[in-house]
Formats: sequence, C-alpha cells, structure tokens
Amino acid sequence: MNNFYDWIFDQEHDLNKEILSTQRGNFSYRDIQQGVEKYVQLFETLGDIKGKRIALIVPSVYDFTSLALAISKLQGITVPLSPLLRHEDLISVLDFVSPHIVFTVTEHNGFQLWETINQWAASNLKETIILENKADMKWNQTIHIGEKNPLEEGQIQIIGCTSGSTGTPKGIVYDVDFVQRVGKGINIGLDIVDNDKLFLLAPATGVFGLAWILSTMQSKTHLVLSENFNFPEIIQLFESHASQKFITTPSLFKAMDLFGKSLGKQVLNQVSLLSVFGELVTKEFLQTYSDFPAKIMSFLGITEFGTVMYTENDIRNDMNWTLLPNIKYKFDSLSEEGIGELIYQSERPFLGYYQRPDLTSEVYKDGWFFSGDLGRTNDDGKIELVGRKKDMIKKGGQQVIPGEIENVLEKHPDVLRVVVVGIPHPVFGEQIIAFVQKNRSDLHRQELYEYCNLRIARYKIPDQIRFIEEFPMVQGKIDKVALRKKATEQE
Repeated sequence: MNNFYDWIFDQEHDLNKEILSTQRGNFSYRDIQQGVEKYVQLFETLGDIKGKRIALIVPSVYDFTSLALAISKLQGITVPLSPLLRHEDLISVLDFVSPHIVFTVTEHNGFQLWETINQWAASNLKETIILENKADMKWNQTIHIGEKNPLEEGQIQIIGCTSGSTGTPKGIVYDVDFVQRVGKGINIGLDIVDNDKLFLLAPATGVFGLAWILSTMQSKTHLVLSENFNFPEIIQLFESHASQKFITTPSLFKAMDLFGKSLGKQVLNQVSLLSVFGELVTKEFLQTYSDFPAKIMSFLGITEFGTVMYTENDIRNDMNWTLLPNIKYKFDSLSEEGIGELIYQSERPFLGYYQRPDLTSEVYKDGWFFSGDLGRTNDDGKIELVGRKKDMIKKGGQQVIPGEIENVLEKHPDVLRVVVVGIPHPVFGEQIIAFVQKNRSDLHRQELYEYCNLRIARYKIPDQIRFIEEFPMVQGKIDKVALRKKATEQE
C-alpha cells in the first residue's frame, strides 16, 4: 500500500461500525469515508496536490483524520502542527517546512492562529494557500501570490515537526510502513482482541495521535480520544464509553485519577489494562497504584523509529522489555559494567530527518538506528534501560549514568523521587547533583550519602544532595534544563 486510505479501506468493513469517538461525537467508517470525499472534492478545486506539503492545525479529530486520509489518497504530504504552538515557534516551523497549503482554525485558546499564519505567508514570498475555519468547518480561502514552492518526491506521507531540543525546528519523515509498525506495537503490546475499545489520552492531532488513529482504524479497533486536556470533559467522555484499555502518560493518568476522586468518582475502575508511556515511571507512581486492580504495562516508542519494545509483565513486578517481532537490537560501546547505547534494526528503514542528511547520518549507520538510550541485559536475558546518553555525566574522566544513581536512591524507603543532573566543575569537568523528593520530614542528607556509599562506586556518589518539594515540569516531563540552571545558580 502506498497511501493510508487504501491501507485502511482496501479491506472489508462494516461501514456502520463506530470506530472513532471524541467530545464532538461518534464516527463510523462511513462517516470517515464521507469526510474524506468532502476534502477530496475541496482539493480538486485547488489543483493537483501531489508532492505538496499541507500543514494541518485542526483541533477537530474527525476533520484532522479526514483531511490526512484525503491528502494521502491524493499523494500529498501531511504536516501535522499543534494548535498550541505560539508565535515564535509557529513562525519558525512554518519557515522550516514551507507548506504549500495550510488548514487552520482562526484562533485557539485565545491565540490568533490565522492572523499569524497570514502574516507569515505575506512575508514568505512563495505561493501559499491558507484555508481558515472559524467554527463551522466551512473553509475560507486566502491565496498569497509568490514564487513556485518546490514539490517533494518519493513516498513521503508525513513530515513530523518539532521545535528541537535547541529551539531549531527538526522534521522527521514518515511513510505507511512507519504507521504499520506503530499498529503492530499496539496490537501486540495491548493484546488487542475483537470488540476492544481503547481510550487514548495524549495529543490527538500530532504524528503520534495520527498514527494511533490510523492504526486502530485499520485493525477495526474502536478508539476514544480527547481533543483537549479539560479534565471534566475527559471524565465525561470516559464515562460515556466503556473503554477496557487506557493509554496515557503516568502524570496524565494520575491527574485524571485525582480529579475524578475530587468529584467523588472512581472513574477508572472499569479499566482492565493501563498502558503508560512517554515519561519515566517513578517509584512514587508504582507505590501510589500498587493496589490498582488493572494490569499496568508500558511500551517504548522512538519518535524516529516507531514502537520497538513493550513489557509483557505488570511493571509493578518488573520493568523488563520485550522486543517486537522483526526488531533486532545490540549494544554499542559497551562499558566494563555491560552498559551501552541501544541500537535497533528493522525490516523497514528509518527514512531520515527532513532536509537534514547530516543529522540522519549521525543516528542511522549501516541500517542501525542509534537510539540514545543506555541499557544492559539483566540476568534473565531481558533488556533493562538505565538512562539517556545525552544525560551522561563526565566526572574526572569517569562516565556516570544518572539513572543508576536515581535507581539506588529511590530504593531508600524515605525517598519518593530522585533526579540527577551534572553541572560544570572547574577541576573535574562536571559534578553530580541529586535532587531528592523525600517522604520523611527529618530525613538528612548524611543518611543518603551513607546509603549510597554502601551501594555504588565512590565516584558515582553525588557531590551534592538537595531536597526539593516539587520538580519543575514541561510538557508532562521533569524539566532537567531548569534543574541544571537551579543547581548552577546555587553554586
């Protein structure tokens, strides 16, 4: 299959079967087909879109999905962009990907998206079509005249854009094979059976959300997902659908659970399987939900490469990873302790970063993708993740993996959570700072130093242990940049 529409609809479906649900309603295969046909007709008024980059800033999941399928069917390239982007990030991404066509709502959460995009197009000096929707999904067209914008070649289906860790936009190229790999991970990792209904709480209109929507649609699995992070609306949506399997990040699950309990509702008791992803599963989370009646598992996906591993057992018992079929792995640059960078190989190659062959060659060598994850093989022959290569601390010629120290300290009964970072040191290059969230008010640093001294090598013992009440968060994850800044300022 060379497009998503054929991948889904070149098989027999009950067209009346509901396959997608959001706050806006329930949608059947027939509804999706009708939405695709509506947008195919709209694109026909705009001319041939083959090879054109089409940006979608469309919070409505139904219209977002219909548009993406229509674009794929007509051999265009979908560029999903978050409606939460604001002026600088939005302009930066638009400059980078230079879309031929942009679909956008007028405003989102008070920010004037259309106005910003229209100003960008006016200064871009390239031919650009903007389709704006105020609220009724009727599209108003604005055409900016300019020089011809080059077309894409090859089998590109999606360009996923991020602002990048340095603030410079980065694009990743995807095709149908990538989404098929995501689908395989969903079916195996979640043990999908007939009549399953999945509830996904994650950004719905990005690459990740689109991959889940298309994969579950192809496998005939009903997907329920929220179009926003308004918890009263999310709980209402969840209560209206008997979803057996719930997929989200640990922090979003905890937030939803706490909000439900504040309303006097045990909204999550109907779940038979909870799958968490996207961020570290902490000791605090596992303790909090030690009695949660459903199985808790996890899966590991790489933005560039798709789903690669999942946990077969309940992660409250162990956090050992199992590879998906047709994924090979090995460790690069093994240390004396048996720790190395995990690299993966698949039957479907990584297509690369958009217009950045230099970045592609850094992570994709001889058919192997260098993940940046550090791991080892445990006594049971299973993969154990220990940290990220970019977080490694180099102290006095020794390489220190923060995750090892965090794992040791989090086994202390009076410690809830630990984050270890490195900051500059004038003699040793870097020093080790451990931020500790404690659950015993009279816990002293010296007790933790002595605890470490009995369990890890001397050079790995934190140079400083600092207690912290709450960790700074960004996009649902601990903000290590803010912690490094905090540690440096306190020197």
